[in-house]
Amino acid sequence: MAQLCIAAPELGARALGMGGAYTAIADDGTAAYWNPAGITQVNMGLVLNGGLEGDLKLLDAIRNEDPSALDGAFGLKNGLGLTFKKWALNFDRNLRATGVGGGERMLVQQTRQGMLTYAAECTDLFAVGINAKYIYAEKETITLAGSTGKADGSGFAVDLGAMFKVGKLVRVGAVLKDYALADIKLDGGVYSLPTKFVLGGAVKVPVLGMVAAADVETPLTDEGDAVFRVGLEQPFLGILFLRAGGYQVGEDFNFTAGGGLKLGPVTVDVATDFGAKDPIIYGTAGIKF
Repeated sequence: MAQLCIAAPELGARALGMGGAYTAIADDGTAAYWNPAGITQVNMGLVLNGGLEGDLKLLDAIRNEDPSALDGAFGLKNGLGLTFKKWALNFDRNLRATGVGGGERMLVQQTRQGMLTYAAECTDLFAVGINAKYIYAEKETITLAGSTGKADGSGFAVDLGAMFKVGKLVRVGAVLKDYALADIKLDGGVYSLPTKFVLGGAVKVPVLGMVAAADVETPLTDEGDAVFRVGLEQPFLGILFLRAGGYQVGEDFNFTAGGGLKLGPVTVDVATDFGAKDPIIYGTAGIKF
């Protein structure tokens, strides 16, 4: 079995500022990624996403194929999404490079993903949705002497999501993520997607308007660990939003934080992950009606 990390990049600074506890919220332009059923809450939305891990100057080390200039890890994410109530279309790209062997080698991994989403409201309190995803993955090892190996492949997968509303203040979401329709074929082998089941809940606190959310992510394959996520969002005057959260993998708990500004249909959000070794900053700009 070929080893390649091709997990889709996490998207949306609002969600990431809340630790990724977003399965039961999913009500903006990034809804399709977190829970395809959530797009029924968006009449129309356009969103641009970006994320940076490490120093942007390290991008030159990748372009020049120079492992000695790559100190630590570097990651770059970007995406574009368009949502129309029942339909959504998203394109995402993820690049990550890691230095190995004290500057002697670097491992460069890239993924590109196209995702078509359809969702329907069965009742006023219940919605379901599905993502159909095409994933392209590429892995390359570069040494001081040049490239020593490159593998790439592509495959198809689906996500199945549901959203339940319990009154006006409580929501429950559930998603089966990355269920592969076929293994991704790589040179010299195949890679199986890490299928997982995510269950989440969210509560809106009366008067304060605060939203508290929690997710439990359980892998359905032998690879990966269970992940527990929690998050809070506090609005001020419906314009400014402050967020905090975190996620636990194994015995480690990593904190996240972020903020947002909403001016009419326009939103701008930023977030950071304090648990990563290298600085990580996420940004999202969107329009939602």
